[in-house]
Amino acid sequence: MLRALALTLLVFPLFLALPARAASHPTPLVDGDCSEYARLPAQAIDAGSGVTLYVYQDEHHVWLCYTYPPGSMGQLDMQVSTGKLAAPLNLHVSAQLGEWPVGRDDLTPHSPESDLWWNFSGWTANIIWLNGMDRSGPQPRYRWKNAAGRELQLAKQRFGHGEWKLALTIHDIKAADGKSREVRFPADGSFYTLKAL
Repeated sequence: MLRALALTLLVFPLFLALPARAASHPTPLVDGDCSEYARLPAQAIDAGSGVTLYVYQDEHHVWLCYTYPPGSMGQLDMQVSTGKLAAPLNLHVSAQLGEWPVGRDDLTPHSPESDLWWNFSGWTANIIWLNGMDRSGPQPRYRWKNAAGRELQLAKQRFGHGEWKLALTIHDIKAADGKSREVRFPADGSFYTLKAL
């Protein structure tokens, strides 16, 4: 009996020393479904031309998700500059992922076959999916399938805490007239400031 009491007195203070955790929200799954952001304390931003951008973060990551009009492809080139990065980066999302320093043309992939694709670290995104081949014409062509949105997850371990400057160029957005447009956010060519807590 005394042994049990002594053990309880030794172990109980350890439970008191455990840090209390704040209520947490589920983290988004990077799948291009932006509907889950409505259930999170995410910021929704009208980026124009039918594009809505959602921004959410927790202790370890920042998520960006944007929706676009039907028929759009929504490829992305996003410039990101943070205090932790040695130089601003361009993060690219299409059917391939890649990153390169802004202004370094020699490190930018210039063809789909380039070995410079898939060189990225500390972030991911949903790509435009290859969906077989169209063999109805004289030459086979790739068929593509797209999600309802484009979604990125960026690690604060890579990009740091504090102020992030972001500039998004979203390609191939289908306008009401049926033509494809480019959407820039912010529209005035400046940078969106995100406070990574």
